[in-house]
Amino acid sequence: MADFIIKSRKRKDYTQFTARIETDTLDSIKKIVNDNNLISINEFINDCLKFAIDNLKITEDEDNNLKKLG
Repeated sequence: MADFIIKSRKRKDYTQFTARIETDTLDSIKKIVNDNNLISINEFINDCLKFAIDNLKITEDEDNNLKKLG
């Protein structure tokens, strides 16, 4: 019989938050996670959010008065 091996991993600090996601978007997320054998939907969404925040560029727009970051 094979050994049952448990690997420890660094615990992350999470906050439970509810958000509405469009059905088509959630279907796409689930497909990406399943097709690529990713750890979880939560991890994928967190990675996507981090990427979006790190690469966010907001320019000033006269119509809605957004200000440029950085």
